[in-house]
Amino acid sequence: MMTIDWNAPITGAYCERTDPGIWGEPLNATSSLLVVVVSLLAFVHVMRTRSVSPGLFALMALAVAIGVGSFLWHTFATRWAELADVLPIWGFVALYGAAVLRKSLRPRFALPLAIVAGLLVFSAGMALSLRDTQMVGDTVSGSTQYLPALFVVLATGRAVWKEKHPSFRLILLAAALFVLSFVFRSLDLPLCSVFPTGTHFLWHISNCLAFGVLLTALIRYPLGGDGVSHKRP
Repeated sequence: MMTIDWNAPITGAYCERTDPGIWGEPLNATSSLLVVVVSLLAFVHVMRTRSVSPGLFALMALAVAIGVGSFLWHTFATRWAELADVLPIWGFVALYGAAVLRKSLRPRFALPLAIVAGLLVFSAGMALSLRDTQMVGDTVSGSTQYLPALFVVLATGRAVWKEKHPSFRLILLAAALFVLSFVFRSLDLPLCSVFPTGTHFLWHISNCLAFGVLLTALIRYPLGGDGVSHKRP
């Protein structure tokens, strides 16, 4: 039976890391914490307006966990740190996608289908993120692991567009930011000889902006239990 060495150092995943030291990726590590700042600012805002809901609180908590997990991954660079990085990412993607899907389906089937879809996205994302080898033809710094997230973002945009929901423009902006971040992540290793620091930290920055836009959409245009949007001031 094969066992996993959770403390084994992982190198070669990013252009910036050239040794297994804890501070081998300063740009990647510090840029990871930007999403924590954005999430905490969102939390302060909703607490002041008393507009927090359990779902929104869970998403903000997951966003904070994403920043912390990413920081651990880009400092310790071990298998356990990688797990701390990907778990909250796919938790956020699955929960956000399931929440939007639930509001866009008929009430009778909405909850079970949303749960199943969320679990499928979470499982697929985790399986792709923790695989030992890259997918066939993956020459884009391992970014193919985020294809399920890209699918969720596009499906979310289609759902809010179909319903003519007022959050559509914000979701569209978040989708554009995610596509941009996907490009930055994909170019990290291929452009390593040109940019020694890599472009992965730009993935963090643009992703942070995408998280901020998604949280803004939920804060400004939450859905009521009847599926009707209620804009907050």
